[in-house]
Amino acid sequence: MKCQSRSHLIGLALVPVLMLGLSACLPPSTEGLRPDQGSSPASPGTSQPLQPTAAAPTAAQPAGPAGPGAPQANAPVVQWLPIGPIGPNDPTSGQRYLLLQQFQCDALAQSVEGAEDAAVWQAGAAVCQALQSGSQQAWQRASNAVGATPQIPQSKCLEFRVAVTAASLVAQHRSNPQASLNVQPGQGQACPRQLVGLTVVDKDLRPVPGTARATGPSTGGTIVRLDGYYVRVAEVLFDGVPADVDFVGDRQDYGTVYLRMPPANGRDSVRISITDTVDVAGTVTFFYDDSGVSTSTQPPSAPTPTAPATQPPDVPTAPVTSVEPSTTAAP
Repeated sequence: MKCQSRSHLIGLALVPVLMLGLSACLPPSTEGLRPDQGSSPASPGTSQPLQPTAAAPTAAQPAGPAGPGAPQANAPVVQWLPIGPIGPNDPTSGQRYLLLQQFQCDALAQSVEGAEDAAVWQAGAAVCQALQSGSQQAWQRASNAVGATPQIPQSKCLEFRVAVTAASLVAQHRSNPQASLNVQPGQGQACPRQLVGLTVVDKDLRPVPGTARATGPSTGGTIVRLDGYYVRVAEVLFDGVPADVDFVGDRQDYGTVYLRMPPANGRDSVRISITDTVDVAGTVTFFYDDSGVSTSTQPPSAPTPTAPATQPPDVPTAPVTSVEPSTTAAP
């Protein structure tokens, strides 16, 4: 009896050990899990891999204009190039600007290879590529290209806009190199073409100081400068009618246009407008006045600045003479 009692006690002591060992061999419990998270029966002879509770992404977000460098929701917002506008007969720079504005970075870089004015466009293409890739190497190349860009005159409005935008984006990246920039389309137009003023100049094309408005004798012959931003003046209109005007000096794309006013032929004033490869806003008025003081009587100490090229609208050239609104022009 004592032997049987001892065996019974030993058996009771081994029960917890056996239960613990058997629990290690059992599959994990699926209680409380969704059906897609639990184990599913495996077919005979095959093993069923465990499914993760959250699928990891298989590819990074593609870079590009919709999300350059995969920016986060709170990424700094920067402005890209606004629309041109681009006319069908614009010079080459207009077509290059269109490629860059549409994020066709590689096409732009290839199109300017070997060009004399390639520097500013190469800088724009490099910044464009850095925005798309987001890599530090690309941003370093962009920084070097921007640093190698020569100073662009404001008269070349498209190139000037590219240079300013590229430098601004590189500076923004330098301020926080680890941040991805949230690029948004630029607002408005880069270089809206408009006629904003009329300036009387002398025979050397220097502005005549001291005149309150664009005025000249009724006999004609006064030389005036068209102030504003335009690319290629196709026609000059007097009171809305195309005129056979006498241009003074060379006429080049983006160049300043000078013309010699005709005789009054009984008119007190003439309203001037121009056409370009796209619409040009604005009119200016020239007044005929035979009582004006001759330009030879102007004080010699008055400043005579050189005539600038046409300016973009964001930094307009202040004409020496005031501009009369077209509503005051007599037909």
